[in-house]
Amino acid sequence: MARLTSTTTLIAALLLVAVSFTAVAAVNTKESSTRKKALKAKAPRGRSGRIVGGREVDDYDEDTGVHFIAKLFLPDGNGFYCSGSVISKSGHVLTRAGCEPRVNDVVRLGGSRLYNGVVARVAKVSIHPKYDPAGEVADVAVLKLKGVSESRLLRAGVVPVFLNRVWDNPHGMYFTGYGATDKAAQSAGSLTLKRAYLPVAPWWNCRRITDTVVVPGLSRPGLPISPAAQVCLRGGRGAGALCERDPGGPMYRVSTHRGVKIYTLYAVSSYWIGLGADNRCPRAMPNVGSKVAFYYSWIQNQV
Repeated sequence: MARLTSTTTLIAALLLVAVSFTAVAAVNTKESSTRKKALKAKAPRGRSGRIVGGREVDDYDEDTGVHFIAKLFLPDGNGFYCSGSVISKSGHVLTRAGCEPRVNDVVRLGGSRLYNGVVARVAKVSIHPKYDPAGEVADVAVLKLKGVSESRLLRAGVVPVFLNRVWDNPHGMYFTGYGATDKAAQSAGSLTLKRAYLPVAPWWNCRRITDTVVVPGLSRPGLPISPAAQVCLRGGRGAGALCERDPGGPMYRVSTHRGVKIYTLYAVSSYWIGLGADNRCPRAMPNVGSKVAFYYSWIQNQV
């Protein structure tokens, strides 16, 4: 009788685990940022930084990429909504199409502080023609800026990042941004850039999560994925993670050649997987980016 009770208890426990797993899978959500979610007012000083689990950096820290970071604002200059990367000396920025950048938006180039940097405005927006918002495939856009010049950028210490031309299966990447740091994505954050590092995860690992996401308009669960065009970063529970207003920013690597640091942009932060309203920015979940190498020719044609 005791054995039967134990067996019954074990079966009940297994059913509970199965139900719990199904419940968790059911709330997996694709999370990202657009101009509709702009930070409407300047963030107050003294608040925590952004990127969940990352560390704050300044203009003098190594490997931070502050010299090519771009910050996108609404036309009033106070509604920060996405990040980007400076990719040319004449004023071009690479960001994500899903950020919905528009002509006349304000862009601040360079510097670790959110409201610092060279101020310019968007003169032209080029969205990749194959952009699919359902799975964020081809989630890249190039902005042509007005009000900047090569000499002005150099005086401010703004230098374009190199673009990765051939995907060489890197172990992992740095990523930076100004997004919220709390798991519910409610914090305004601070004015200071944050940086984190995550390993590249195989798509079979990430698809166990992305295949459970319900996409409006599709007949069955699962995000459209293009392994050739997208990269998935995923670490442990103590790792960093993307959060609100981080997308569009750089996923990059740093190398040294003859004593000179070389920053190479490998991907554009696109979206992350959340766990519902109370845990929109969890750690240890997929963080997805668009591979620069896959879109290299198109990007160069815009520049």
